[in-house]
Amino acid sequence: MRLFHIALMILLGSQQALAADRKADLAGLAYAGANDQATPVLLSAASRPVPFRGADGLIHLDYELQVTNARPNAVRLASLEVLDGASGRVLATVSGANVKPAFSLIGGAAADSLEPAQAGFFWIDVVIKPGQKIPKTLSHRVVTVAPEARLNAPGVSSSAAPVETTQTGGGATVSAKPSVLIGPPLEGRGWIAFNGCCTEAPHRRAGIPVNGTLFVSQRFAIDWIRMDDHQQINNGDPTKNQNWPTYGLNAIAVADAKVASVLDGLPERVANALPTDTTMQNVTGNHVILQLANGQYAFYAHLQPGSLKVRVGDRVKRGQVLALLGNSGNTTGPHLHFHVSDGMGPLSSQGLPYAIDAFKAIGVAQDVTDQGKVVFTPLPAPGERRAALPMNGYIVDFPARK
Repeated sequence: MRLFHIALMILLGSQQALAADRKADLAGLAYAGANDQATPVLLSAASRPVPFRGADGLIHLDYELQVTNARPNAVRLASLEVLDGASGRVLATVSGANVKPAFSLIGGAAADSLEPAQAGFFWIDVVIKPGQKIPKTLSHRVVTVAPEARLNAPGVSSSAAPVETTQTGGGATVSAKPSVLIGPPLEGRGWIAFNGCCTEAPHRRAGIPVNGTLFVSQRFAIDWIRMDDHQQINNGDPTKNQNWPTYGLNAIAVADAKVASVLDGLPERVANALPTDTTMQNVTGNHVILQLANGQYAFYAHLQPGSLKVRVGDRVKRGQVLALLGNSGNTTGPHLHFHVSDGMGPLSSQGLPYAIDAFKAIGVAQDVTDQGKVVFTPLPAPGERRAALPMNGYIVDFPARK
């Protein structure tokens, strides 16, 4: 019995030593998984940021952060910070009442919370001032409010009391390649960049599921509409295409390129009314798509039927007339929809930023009256812009075609 008692004491001593070691490990967070965190949402950069210079003189990084609720209960999004992945410097912040305007569910509805298994996107525009270094990588710090996660039952259950959780993730590598430099798609004065980057405009948030993938082909698209010398975008009956100064003007090649796709023969729409029969096949209206030298594609939509001057396989020169502007497809008035993408599909590709090599910036359109009059604010520093993307509402003059 004495020997047994001694052995038992040795065993107890060993267990106490092990317990002390475990306690020390826990205190020092030295064990595997010690830094793991139960996080309410999954974060993933949905597109790779490509730096580009806006006509506002700033460098922009525009992309989407997908957020998925992995909890069995609702999660509220309290804030987002975009961080320089190397230094941790905060580059952009969205919080409080500004979350809802910056976030939308898959499908498009603005929101600041996610139901169980729901997903959505932060639509991010990081602005970098002149002289600031462009980050090589980005990370994201998201604060959510939801019932605390408990791992005390199969699956994940939750307590009733909401808690605030801060998590960091969704890393993204910034492209080292600059945006493509092109010429203007139009010529002459008074062109307004409607629905352009980088605001809540419809193009920027047009995430469309095509062939089983969500594409944002129109991420940097612009609807170009011309105003005349009296600041009118239409004169007289606005339902008649001929009363729009845009109608019948030239769409021109932005670069020496190969014609990759042509669609002609779709009818004109009645202006000032949204079509009710839009499909995946007629949404673009009559179009021309150019394959640029770098493998990207320049897309021209809503062209006048019978006006296309090129065929698939043609080689065109910069400034060459491709077609006349019209009002075909999914449109409410004559204009040129233009964007650049990484693939030929008008909707089944990802939109890429681009810079136009030379134009003159005049002002920013604020509104259009019922009579078609453009209300705009002159820019504090109007004048020539080089290698830049016209921003939403910018009024610009393009050089005359040579």
